[in-house]
Amino acid sequence: MLRYILEKFMIVFSELIYFIFEREKQDKLSQKFKLKFRKDGTFKIIQFTDIHARPKKNEKTISLMESVLKSEKPDLVILTGDCIDGRYCRSEEVVKNVIHNIASVMEKYKVPWSVALGNHDCEFCSLNREQQLEIYMSYDYNLSQRFSRVIGRAGDYNLLIMDSKDSKAVFNIFMMDSGDYCFRGYDYITKRQIHWYESLSNKLEKNFHKKIPSFMFFHIPLRQQKIIGKSGAFHGNRNENECVQAVDRGLFDSLKKMGNVKAVFCGHDHTNDYYGDIDGITLGYGRCSGYNGYCKEGFSRGARAFVIDEKNLEKLNTYVVLDES
Repeated sequence: MLRYILEKFMIVFSELIYFIFEREKQDKLSQKFKLKFRKDGTFKIIQFTDIHARPKKNEKTISLMESVLKSEKPDLVILTGDCIDGRYCRSEEVVKNVIHNIASVMEKYKVPWSVALGNHDCEFCSLNREQQLEIYMSYDYNLSQRFSRVIGRAGDYNLLIMDSKDSKAVFNIFMMDSGDYCFRGYDYITKRQIHWYESLSNKLEKNFHKKIPSFMFFHIPLRQQKIIGKSGAFHGNRNENECVQAVDRGLFDSLKKMGNVKAVFCGHDHTNDYYGDIDGITLGYGRCSGYNGYCKEGFSRGARAFVIDEKNLEKLNTYVVLDES
């Protein structure tokens, strides 16, 4: 019994030290450079997801990404996990090369971009989540941050978007690390991450004297996504059962309570791209972008676009961009 108590004490103590260290590290982090609405009052986001890059460069995937950036001319690109397939990327050199194949697309077009990791990025890979985000962050136009309050996670951060006059922040993006696997299946957003989201939301509201409308992005869908899928009340395609987070620690309830996040978009399920509303919040998928992962015949790869209107920040305007090659 004494040994058990000591073990529990050491676990709690080590987590407390980690929490203090990470909290201090977060306070020192800042957004690398500003994002702002265009002069016409719009801001466009492109979501690529499930690229599944491997050591051999997939030219079809890269061509798709370049085509989307050229045609859509986004203000921000967001990658929602499984950017690389860690099962094929066992060494640091290989990981750097594979990430470079992805990163070079956004860097070529000088588009700001950010990353949330998925379940395959670090699977059987020699580089952990913090180490991989460190590589992403080394690129000039990358806005990712490797902070998380949870041991073994990295990439809980936010991106503020200024108005077209560059005078004040009017929109916000929450990026979160939904992990990889747990004993019950796919990983999940933890209580500590939820507390981080609530604390940051309160801080933003205090600083700007109002709730800042926000989107949230991560890889593995919430359990509430399955409710929308089974209801049939959605826009888009549902071609497979939802592989959702194994545990619900209360993020969706927290989103309802805080009232700032209008939409949550994820990846993970390659042949779903639908979205729908539940309790006033939109939950949805991007469009699978990578040609290395599984797919369905006739279901084209692509990306999801979001166009935010400065004059109507509450309205969701989103569509899918398909590979026409």
